[in-house]
Amino acid sequence: MGTLPLRALVLASLLALALPLATARAGAQARQLAQSLSTKSAPEQDAAPAWSPDGSKLAFARQNGSGQWQVFVVSASGGSNRLLSHGNLSFVDVAWSPSGRQVGFSGLAGGQLITSGHVYVVNSTGGGQNPLTSGSGWYDELFGWSPDGTMIYFDRLTNGLAAIYTMNGAGTDLHELTPNATDDDYQAVWSPDGKRIAFDRTNPSSPSAGGDIWVMNADGSGQRQLTTNLDDNFGAAWSPNDKQIAFMSNRTGRYQIYLMSSSGGPQQQLTNASGGAGAPRFSPDGKEIAYEAQVNGEYQIFVVAVGGGAPRQLTRATYSGNSDPSWSPSGKQIAFLSTRDSGTDIYVMNADGSAQRRVT
Repeated sequence: MGTLPLRALVLASLLALALPLATARAGAQARQLAQSLSTKSAPEQDAAPAWSPDGSKLAFARQNGSGQWQVFVVSASGGSNRLLSHGNLSFVDVAWSPSGRQVGFSGLAGGQLITSGHVYVVNSTGGGQNPLTSGSGWYDELFGWSPDGTMIYFDRLTNGLAAIYTMNGAGTDLHELTPNATDDDYQAVWSPDGKRIAFDRTNPSSPSAGGDIWVMNADGSGQRQLTTNLDDNFGAAWSPNDKQIAFMSNRTGRYQIYLMSSSGGPQQQLTNASGGAGAPRFSPDGKEIAYEAQVNGEYQIFVVAVGGGAPRQLTRATYSGNSDPSWSPSGKQIAFLSTRDSGTDIYVMNADGSAQRRVT
């Protein structure tokens, strides 16, 4: 134990602005580096903004100056924050249920040396916090719900290797989808039609420790590798029509965003940011991808058309990190993280970059 999953690495590196995307790594090596970043004492840091299904609220994680994380919810227009979680844990990885009635999160314990971590759900109006997984010798990282809301999927890290699991909303009917004694499987994403799951697979024993994008049926069958080069490929995002997958790869020396069919085949490079690009997110209409990129030493939010072309820069605040874009369900707004004020806060802007406003 004692390491954090890739998703936590990306989050920690962006919050601390200490790990350029050009040097980010997938798999077990990345989790070891993330451990030192994620436990630093700092001003309050907000992270993982997630829109409610109706677009009226944002759930997010907040780390106080002592390193403690909790889960909050706030109106998308700003205002007071409502605390949802409780307990002496460090909370990350926030997700809404499709109904909007619950918020799920991962609860990690142990400080610098993580001793356990489990999946929790809480009522989105507060109260009713319930652990869905329990036990020792592993920790669990939440990804979210299946599109129909019947299943929850998550990572379980045991003896340094991660595998993808599903369970129902009560925490029963547990299934391991990727049982493998040598591979590290993580960062799963359910397709919008509910039929498939894309995920990252790394073999930690490989000299390069690079990863590839795989897909499988929702029951774990039919596992198929989509990227096959020797570089690092990770961070899959599905298009709304299930036909395309965006992802990150360092095959040009720095991480950039690529696009491919969800059945595999040719892979199109969409970005060429000088410092690297990451966190691709399709717009709800599937026409654009929002992402973060490092340009002139600063992290900014961009959008690019799925068909390619010149990216549009949405944030221009200097000497600040702008990261982790998240489209509203309507596609009219984008939430993101920014360090332009003290600490890291959540901002919301119109999809064209106008009317940027702090909401936490």
